[in-house]
Amino acid sequence: MDTKLTLRLDKETIERVKIYASKQKKSLSKLTEELYKSFLMRSNDDCQSEIRSPIAKKYKGIISNTDFDAEFHKLTYLRDKHLP
Repeated sequence: MDTKLTLRLDKETIERVKIYASKQKKSLSKLTEELYKSFLMRSNDDCQSEIRSPIAKKYKGIISNTDFDAEFHKLTYLRDKHLP
């Protein structure tokens, strides 16, 4: 069931979004709905664990050593990079 929603945005943003929606051949309402659905999917706990980056997918599981301390290595890298 569709329900009406009123949003207040500055005029320039509205004009730019209207142009974008027109180029996408979508209504402002449809574009807004897709935006919120996308936001909700990303904030969903199940989706947060999903790897979206192709590079991350490629290297997922490459480190199988359970003794690997990522935090230690991160701090070592940052220390070496930023401290003389």
